[in-house]
This record gives sequence, C-alpha cells and structure tokens, in this order.
Amino acid sequence: MTGDKKVALVTGGTGGIGREINRRFVDAGYVVVAADMNVPPELSAKPAEDQPKGVWLYAMDVRDGGQVDSCVDFCASLGSLHVVVNCAGLLRHGLIEDVTDDALKTVWDVNIAGAARVCRAASPHLKAGASIINISSVTATIGRMRGGSMYGSSKAALEALTRYLAIELAPRGIRVNAIAPGFIAVLPMSASMRFIAHADNDQDALAWCIEQTPMARPGRADEIAGPVLFLASDDASYITGHVMMVDGGVTAA
Repeated sequence: MTGDKKVALVTGGTGGIGREINRRFVDAGYVVVAADMNVPPELSAKPAEDQPKGVWLYAMDVRDGGQVDSCVDFCASLGSLHVVVNCAGLLRHGLIEDVTDDALKTVWDVNIAGAARVCRAASPHLKAGASIINISSVTATIGRMRGGSMYGSSKAALEALTRYLAIELAPRGIRVNAIAPGFIAVLPMSASMRFIAHADNDQDALAWCIEQTPMARPGRADEIAGPVLFLASDDASYITGHVMMVDGGVTAA
C-alpha cells in the first residue's frame, strides 16, 4: 500500500451498522480497517473474505490500550489514516436497582473510555482534513427507554467527548462529529433491546420501535452509513462539534 491511500478505521466493524459503513467508505475509495473484538486472532490484519475488497480485519478490544495502539499502527501502515469511526458499543439493560458494578464498568469502559482510547491513539496520525465520527444514540437525549440508563448515560458522555475534541482538534484542521441513530433494524435484536421494548421476540420489539418513530418504520444500517460518509467528506468541511440525529423523528416527538 502507498502512503497516499486514505484509510478509515471503523471500530465495531463486523456488526450490522459497521459493515455498511465499511462498504460506503470502500466505495468512496478508502482502505478500511474493520476492528472488532469478535474478529478471530488468526484473521487479524488480513483482508475480510466476507466484506467488500478493501476491508481489512483487525482483532481489537477497545478496553485494551495496547490492542488499540497496535491497531492504529496497522492502519498507518496501510496509508494515511484519514477517518476514525467509533462504532464499537455495548448495551446492558437493567432497572437502576438491578444495575451491577460489572455492568457499569463494562458499559463505560467500552462506550466512552474505549472511544477515548481510540481517539488518543489515532490523534498523532491525523492530519488537516481528517475526521472523527462517534456513533452515539437517541438514548443520550431521551429517557423513556426502560432499563437504558447506563447505555444512554454513556452515549451522553460520548457526545460530550465529541464537543470537547472538536474544540481541541479544530486548530489542527481535524473535525469531530457524532451521529445519534434511532431504532435500526439489525437482526437478531439483543436481549437488552427486547427488554427496553417490553418484548419477548424480535417481531414485537420491532413493532414497539415503529410505535416510537414518527416515520413509522425502523431505520436501515445503510441509512446510518450515508450520514457517516457525509460527515467525513469535504461537503461537511465546516461542520464540527455537531450531533446529527438520524432517527426517523424519534427525538422530534
């Protein structure tokens, strides 16, 4: 690979939304590193066979600073690290009296401290024109998701990190933004999402999500990937410190 090739690092890059983000960036001419704790070690630093050509896999847990540093070094070896998408996230449901210390630590360590570790490692490699996009959630803004307090609080912290880093990195010409998805139809749904939706199965959970959404349908993963690519593009060159709602009107209601 040449140093002129633009590289996008996508954490959580093997999930439903992550895969669509990978595809969009490959289509835009990027080399993509899909970093995820679900990547088997033997497949790390190798091309992804089940994703578009131009996507590389990397085994990385955002809770491990050493793994994060190694992943960013690998990205830099492929070209010029130009985009970082913090898509890795963990949802643990629970009413406040049932919240465990382990759940608190894990959600915080992945959703906010993990993103901070990735930004810390990537920052020295980013040049003017580069972009960081953090994947937040409507749960950072609204509080009616039963049992979602830990997740929503961590995403609110991620939005605060977005604003602070936007100011800190602006003098270097690096933009930092966030996208807050609404209910996205990535199946199968997690047990946490079914709990929040008061549902025992995916069908009932989807029906609940539709009831909450003015557009009367869940979003698609590609409807998150498009705005991510926009925020990374020159068309968004004067946008920084912004949280874009991509939620079918959930937060407008």
